Amino acid sequence: MSRDRSVAVGIEVGGNKATVALIDAHGLVRHRCYAKTLRGRLVAPTLDPYIRAVDMILAHAHAERWPVRGIGVSIPGMLDQSERRPLQIPILPALNGFPLCDLLENRYQSPVRLLVDVDAAILGEQRFGAGRGFHNLLYLTVNAVVGAALVVDGQLEQSALRYTGHICHLPVATSGPRCSCGKLGCINTLISIDAMQKMVQRAWRRGEETQLMQRLLNREYFSHSLLAEEALRGDSVALQVYSEVGRWLSAAVMRFIDLFDPNVLILGGDVLCTGDLLLTQIHQLLAASTIPSHRQIAVLPANLGSDAALIGAVVSFLPASFGKRRPRRPDVADTPVPPAVGLPERQIIYWKPEPVRDILA
Repeated sequence: MSRDRSVAVGIEVGGNKATVALIDAHGLVRHRCYAKTLRGRLVAPTLDPYIRAVDMILAHAHAERWPVRGIGVSIPGMLDQSERRPLQIPILPALNGFPLCDLLENRYQSPVRLLVDVDAAILGEQRFGAGRGFHNLLYLTVNAVVGAALVVDGQLEQSALRYTGHICHLPVATSGPRCSCGKLGCINTLISIDAMQKMVQRAWRRGEETQLMQRLLNREYFSHSLLAEEALRGDSVALQVYSEVGRWLSAAVMRFIDLFDPNVLILGGDVLCTGDLLLTQIHQLLAASTIPSHRQIAVLPANLGSDAALIGAVVSFLPASFGKRRPRRPDVADTPVPPAVGLPERQIIYWKPEPVRDILA
């Protein structure tokens, strides 16, 4: 039996750039490239960098003679009821209501699936990451905002999407900063990157001087990795931030367990991927809980890291018999190749990429 050489194209749209990649049946990224996200533009110039990146990645698939099964797109926003066009993308409002799936299917003659980024991430973790072997999963991500997705009986829970997609407004405190939704104590105001920055600012106003403060005064960019690095070195302000975030995150985790009763809770995002400090604190607080469901649940870090949504976007196109990832290896180096596209079932055709503005005319 010959090895399956087919791949799928994953597209993850982010605030600064989009990642476009070829992903094989084992969930491994075989080749990737990047496109800049252009904000404040009309539809055509917004899509132009993404389309050109897809052209390049498909040209590489053709050069390697890898049949392409489909195209999966992950977006940071909401979908309409048909799940074939974005309903709202805050960073790219020009694409709100745009028939993105129809455009890509007409251009590349390949099936397309559109997913919200957090939903794509849980599907990736379920197939190839920390969620393998579990049927009821809750995925929690902490980046600029807090997001969550739910899998019930092995399937993405559509009925819960409206709620889990707005999990950042779940109240976990009776007081605290006022959220954009008007309430006090929403989880997003307590553990997001903005919340962590405000904790550091309060420490500065109190006159605390530490290595973290000195690095910020030297114009270093505040990030989760910077905070984790200083916490591991014992910086008192960084440890205070982690302690407060861990306390509120643990309270939120308990609420999520009570609401959704998952078999496993997977924690992802930049805040949760920079070290074991938060995960250890969550495990300790859950173990001390008097509620059996809190002590019994498996709480695991995401395995796929920043590629979770990219890989999860194409899960529906990959063979179901492949669920275990091979050892990770470096991506194939970029190579200039002629423009071409591979189609499923060994159908490979040559095509001439058309300007994006012509497609949208």
